[in-house]
Amino acid sequence: MESPEAIRSIQAMLKSGEAPGWKAQRRACPPGRPSISEEESRHGRKAGVVALLCPDEDGRWSVVLMLRTQDGSPHSGQLSFPGGAEEPGDEGDLLTTALRECREEVGVAVHPSRVLGPLTSLFIPPSQFWVQPFVAWSPNTPAFLLQATEVADVLLLPLDDLPGADQPWPSQKVQVGSRVWETPGCEVRGHILWGATAMMVAELKEACDRAGFGPSFAAL
Repeated sequence: MESPEAIRSIQAMLKSGEAPGWKAQRRACPPGRPSISEEESRHGRKAGVVALLCPDEDGRWSVVLMLRTQDGSPHSGQLSFPGGAEEPGDEGDLLTTALRECREEVGVAVHPSRVLGPLTSLFIPPSQFWVQPFVAWSPNTPAFLLQATEVADVLLLPLDDLPGADQPWPSQKVQVGSRVWETPGCEVRGHILWGATAMMVAELKEACDRAGFGPSFAAL
């Protein structure tokens, strides 16, 4: 099918390097997020993730999130985009990494023609990763096949449920180890979207708003 106008608009924006960037990300940034040292900047590991846009069962434009299993890792039990660490077979191409991990983790094979472009890379202090998000889209809700050891569930978050560029993100309480933090976040089916993934989602939302996304696929 022909891409809707808003899809073509966001693709042109991202491929020309005009993603909203830090200004959008910081609206969902946890307070006290540590700054990046020069050494971390040089030696952080690399990862690629997919921010996959698709209609939900009601036809609303949504982004695919996965709920990680409770495996004891730094992001155990949190919401994230499908994606993961670069591997030697990816040959230094983080888009290849992101698409491979999306296929492995949630069973969705995204064709390169459905990739719209990169958002702004983000450093993740707890895991020491530089994460590069790529936006992609599907005209239909994918049939998900979860990698049971890593993914507990898949959730579709409607873009229309997210704060706009002129709205603050609501404050949420999250538990990290033995501490309870108050941080910008959004509730998604009983789970809290916060931290780095929320920051990337905030940038995605602003990019979609700029591109003229309506609340539903039919409105494009």
